[in-house]
Amino acid sequence: MSTILAARYHQGKPQAAATDSSSNGVDFQDIHHQASNTYKKKCYFKHIHCQYSPVCLILSPLALLLLGTGIAAMLVALIGIPKMTITTTTTTATTATTATTTTATTTTATTTTTATTTTATTSTTSTTISPVGIYALTISTCATWNDTGLTMGGNSNGIPGSNLESLSTPVSIFIDNDDNLFVCDRDNVRILKFTPNSTTGIIVAGNGTAGNESNQLRGPKGVAIDQYGDIIVADSDNNRIQKFVNGSTSGITLASNSSINPLGQMKDLHIDVNNNIYVTDYDNNQVVKFIPFSSIGVVVAGGRPAGPGTNQLSGPFGNFVDPNGTLYVADDQNFCVMKYFPGSLNGTIVAGNGTAGSNAYQLTRSMSIIVDNNGYIYVADYGNARVMRWTTNYAAGGVCVIGCTGTSGAAATQLRNPRDLKFDRHGNIYVTDQGNHRIQKFLIQGCSSKSPK
Repeated sequence: MSTILAARYHQGKPQAAATDSSSNGVDFQDIHHQASNTYKKKCYFKHIHCQYSPVCLILSPLALLLLGTGIAAMLVALIGIPKMTITTTTTTATTATTATTTTATTTTATTTTTATTTTATTSTTSTTISPVGIYALTISTCATWNDTGLTMGGNSNGIPGSNLESLSTPVSIFIDNDDNLFVCDRDNVRILKFTPNSTTGIIVAGNGTAGNESNQLRGPKGVAIDQYGDIIVADSDNNRIQKFVNGSTSGITLASNSSINPLGQMKDLHIDVNNNIYVTDYDNNQVVKFIPFSSIGVVVAGGRPAGPGTNQLSGPFGNFVDPNGTLYVADDQNFCVMKYFPGSLNGTIVAGNGTAGSNAYQLTRSMSIIVDNNGYIYVADYGNARVMRWTTNYAAGGVCVIGCTGTSGAAATQLRNPRDLKFDRHGNIYVTDQGNHRIQKFLIQGCSSKSPK
């Protein structure tokens, strides 16, 4: 404490301290002499005469001023310490994303400052485009389809061509949830997209000239759309799988033939609910699975020399994977459809009896398959120009649901070498009528008095 605050009163009499411990031994008398050479009268705080000293009269108000300042400083020091009030509110969205907002309030003697900090949560929204017949569609067990097909791509008279209204040996097809039709137009080495109510295609992959550049294809035989809207193509004669990012005509190679990853002539391509890619490798008698971001495939069926055994395939074409991961394979040269449970390389026959024929138990070159929500299997019976359906009672044989005239042809009620088939989101069946170079749509009729033939 400063020496000028030494004066104090006790029982009404002033008392003094000659030297303050904080004054480094300086006597107040020295301060008095330095303050005034005119007045020689000493001013000791123990003398009552100090109140009449001009120096004391000057110093006393100054002391009071500094005392007040000191007290004020201490008060400011006490109340000026920032007081932080934190309120935390947690809001949990229905998507299980939690956003936290923290509000910090700082209070001083004169102002209040509020700062709000928001924790940003980044969410990615992706549009799932999946085969609706697998994951969303419910078809009645008694459903039937109209006998007369509607031409959705290509010429209805069965004439091939290379313009955007024509097809030449179409192979695989895919229908997305917006009813867009994608066609693997093999001999025109391109993928065409037909929007609803339009028979003029749009080229979305390939440039019409066979080649192995990133914007080219050679003998494409499989097409599907992944969950991000990208186009995946089995570029069969180039022995590679190409991805065309939505809106791009330049492909990215996802997998190709190599010594550690043999990949022969692919006949079909399917994408499951987890975005895994399945291709049927005709040359190597196997089905190969590629998980996302991997270029090395895993054999999930076949993979041995061709044969009729439960762990063998012979010239497989189509494949299909249901939501449970069960794999179905159109085993062309064995004239049947095989079913493989997840993790098993041993299959069982679920359609056809292993011999070629046209009765209800037989198939002649099974090309492609789809499975509905009931577990019913639909087969493109290439050699018999029809679509057959098997229920889960496989031993009972199949029934014809499309192309049941008994003859092949170009009429709206006929097929010629059906190569692929898919459901749309309404339950209608699209068929690649390969021999007629067209895609036919058969409308679902629900349950009616008509029975499949």
